[in-house]
Amino acid sequence: MADQFIVERTFYDITDTVGLSANETKTYDASGRAQDGNNYMTPNTVTSSTTNGAVAREVTSIEIIPPQDSNGNYEDLREVKLVLDNKDYGHYITLPGTGSHLMTPLRTQLRGSATFRIRLGEPLWRVLLGPLGRGGGASSNVPLLASAPKYNRELGITVSSRFGVTGAGSGGFRIIVKGYEYTEAALAYLQQFWRNQVSLQTMRRTLTGQPALSFTYPAPSQLSISTWPGFPGGTEQGSIKINPYFHFALNAQATSPNLPYALTTFPSLGGANGNVEDLQQNLGLEFNLNNDALWVRAWGVRGVPLPPGQTGAPGTPGLNLSRAGWLINGDEIPEGTGRNGIFVTQGVNPLAFGQAAPYVNEPNTFIPVPQFPGELLVYKDNAVPFIADNGSPTPAYQVAVAVIGVLVEQP
Repeated sequence: MADQFIVERTFYDITDTVGLSANETKTYDASGRAQDGNNYMTPNTVTSSTTNGAVAREVTSIEIIPPQDSNGNYEDLREVKLVLDNKDYGHYITLPGTGSHLMTPLRTQLRGSATFRIRLGEPLWRVLLGPLGRGGGASSNVPLLASAPKYNRELGITVSSRFGVTGAGSGGFRIIVKGYEYTEAALAYLQQFWRNQVSLQTMRRTLTGQPALSFTYPAPSQLSISTWPGFPGGTEQGSIKINPYFHFALNAQATSPNLPYALTTFPSLGGANGNVEDLQQNLGLEFNLNNDALWVRAWGVRGVPLPPGQTGAPGTPGLNLSRAGWLINGDEIPEGTGRNGIFVTQGVNPLAFGQAAPYVNEPNTFIPVPQFPGELLVYKDNAVPFIADNGSPTPAYQVAVAVIGVLVEQP
């Protein structure tokens, strides 16, 4: 019998001490068992993510302890993805597991408050009821705010590496998934506070005569365990889909001197074939001719070393990196009186995230992806983040860019 307490719980906890070969992908099922036959569920934690249909679950955080080699170098745990109810969720959340540019570290290794969380989305109960749980929650844009991943049957994890993982210096790597669960009675109570209307606008869009993002979300008529995946963050949504957006990209090619390097393969956005490594690292948003939108909440840029096993490792993280910004409808944003963008170097970087060093001399400590320094709603626009050098090329794979937001897909 599930209890009715609103408390963050651990749904999944794996520790992999075997590692990965170069170009290997490994998937762990609901019980932590991978295709190699080993069970990787961390001892004395949970035994399975399966709900048996008794509760609905909402994933609000993933914490990753990254692998290190015997010399203490962070290894290439290239991508980490959720599998919700046997469906790959990588289109919405693809996280780096490499320590240099980790987006979701263990909360006790975050620089700042020990209770700070990097949330994949606000929990439904907090959005609807407010922080004290006594009403006073959101009355508008509820579907955008309550977009954390949701499942009602089981959860798994997929990881991949390009250059291999030994974990020899760290005892492997660990991935912990946490969130909240709801009984049928809890969902029935929350039903009365749910609102479907969305209307989001920014000052810049108002001043330039661009439309607000406005629609009525087609939520199921009842909020229940069986309909749970049909709500924002779920894998069975209707004609309009709302999900969290957690993605990163590495510059897969060297930059061209003084020119913006778009983290996309789309030529219409200033990108080129080979600019990023794969589809999940394509940060280009071709939204000018459709109704999709991305509400950008956080954005980070940093130089990174080449991982052990890659030719030339570790290289020089962020060599010649000079500035970063966004290309929006062809314009470099923010515009400046000298060069456009936000000025970043390996020593002074207001957009830094991931490993705290070299900005702060604290080993195994991490900086969260900074909140977007302003407001950005990409809707009826073409947009992509860019980096640029100081006139000499930045080598391939030496810069990481992270984007966090809420993605809306509309017909």
